[in-house]
Amino acid sequence: MTCPRHADLSAYADDMMKPAERARFSQHLAGCPACQRRLDAITALGQSLRAMPSPQLGLDLAAQWNDRLNGSLDDRLRAPPQGSRPVRPWSAGSGWLGWMPAGLAGGLALVSGIWLGGLLLGGGAATVPSAGLVRVFDPVPPGALCAAAELCHLSKGMP
Repeated sequence: MTCPRHADLSAYADDMMKPAERARFSQHLAGCPACQRRLDAITALGQSLRAMPSPQLGLDLAAQWNDRLNGSLDDRLRAPPQGSRPVRPWSAGSGWLGWMPAGLAGGLALVSGIWLGGLLLGGGAATVPSAGLVRVFDPVPPGALCAAAELCHLSKGMP
């Protein structure tokens, strides 16, 4: 058997192998001092990592979320007082205030859609560059510096 990879030795050290494969590795480790040293190093690293202290966090988010969830569940399960109905902001009796966030979001989406559409459609006519500037893209003959002689003598202002 060839020497196993580091991942295989790590799986052996963590007891993550099938029994038949583990027995084959054990036979190899008994006759290979290099693999035994590597396995000892992996085992020592694992033990030192387990011995390190666990940092204490300043707050426990899981407990806070559980408290909030349990509190909201208790509020929902608690029966309302006799003769009163729970008020929902989206119900018919709550008026326009219940629908205001949805209306504002819909209006904002409509206005932004119209504005963006105007930007796409209202760009005006396309401008055509002058013929002299387009000649820059003409193929340059071998050994020449300019595509056309008049392009080499253009002034800085360009008409």
